[in-house]
Amino acid sequence: MRRAFFAGISVGLVPLLILSVALALVLADRAALLPDGLVGFLKYRPFFLAVLGVVLGCWFNRGRAVFAMLVLFFCYWFCISAPAFLPPEGAQFLQLATLYIVPMNMLVLAFMSERGVFRRRGIARVLFLGLQFFALMLFAVRSDVAAALFMLLNVHFIELGGVANAVPQAAFILSALVSVVLLLKGRPLEFAFACTLPAVWVSTLAGPYYIPFGYLAATAVILGGVVQEAWRMAFVDDLTGLAGRRALGHALAELGGQYRIAMLDVDHFKKFNDSHGHDVGDIVLCKVARELAHMGGGGKAFRYGGEEFAILFASRDAQRARETLEILRKKIAANKILLPDKNRSVGITVSIGLAERSDGEDDPWKVLKAADEKLFAAKDAGRNRIAS
Repeated sequence: MRRAFFAGISVGLVPLLILSVALALVLADRAALLPDGLVGFLKYRPFFLAVLGVVLGCWFNRGRAVFAMLVLFFCYWFCISAPAFLPPEGAQFLQLATLYIVPMNMLVLAFMSERGVFRRRGIARVLFLGLQFFALMLFAVRSDVAAALFMLLNVHFIELGGVANAVPQAAFILSALVSVVLLLKGRPLEFAFACTLPAVWVSTLAGPYYIPFGYLAATAVILGGVVQEAWRMAFVDDLTGLAGRRALGHALAELGGQYRIAMLDVDHFKKFNDSHGHDVGDIVLCKVARELAHMGGGGKAFRYGGEEFAILFASRDAQRARETLEILRKKIAANKILLPDKNRSVGITVSIGLAERSDGEDDPWKVLKAADEKLFAAKDAGRNRIAS
């Protein structure tokens, strides 16, 4: 539960901060605290952020982020530009249609695999998006068609009265269900997709004046999601969910005082892979990583490479580090891996080498190398043990 809480914080903190800043801008504007020219400048800022998001999405090859930014770009253009060249019925229809278009596209993106931007599927998605908005424009230029579609989309199942009766209930239910699905995904980009929905909804219902604020927040949270995805690609191991080797390098550079480094290796892993297949080998690594993530004792685990993991102990308590590793070793040894294609389970063990910083040693990589040498000593001594 504790791990899930901190995982949720790490995924949702940036989008929630961005939404908070957008709300602060709205409150400051209502209190007449913003300069007169700033609100007019905000009108064009969502376009700027959308273009920036498309550029970053292309740079990091995040096709879903590019697609999401294009959805917001065109929906915002509909909301602020349609009244200038469309009949009132068409502009009203397009504004309501955005409350369906945004959640439906975000839901589709959540279940799409990442296929990049300039590949065939990426281009097909952009064409699909263009087809949606072309169809909407064809409907909007006809006043009678736009009025009929507006009545169809503005459906109400329950008469609530007052301001609540202005909410299109079918669109609200759709957005609520999509938000739940996106949040359950538990990934930065999906969380950002979910955060676009309240921003678009609140600004649209509040009136034309507040639409720039809402789309500013929506494009900003997608941009934040792209940055989080890029960070995750660089610092988090995809298979195990642990911090990767690049993150280990940063952590080593921050170490100071007395610290200890452990190197952990899965025993007979190559033989295990050869006998049972790489899929089962991945299950083993994930099992070990799960125990490492929950080990406590002041230890921070990183995937070093292959079947090797590094563990940093920044505390001065040598006995506590040793006890933590011993508990970890026993827990892993008690685990059984159920083979997918056979009606039997197999056990796994690990060997661990532990080294500490000596007086006058300023290079943590040398301490890590010493831990690696201790790891080989543990293997030579029979495996499933700690050498320190």
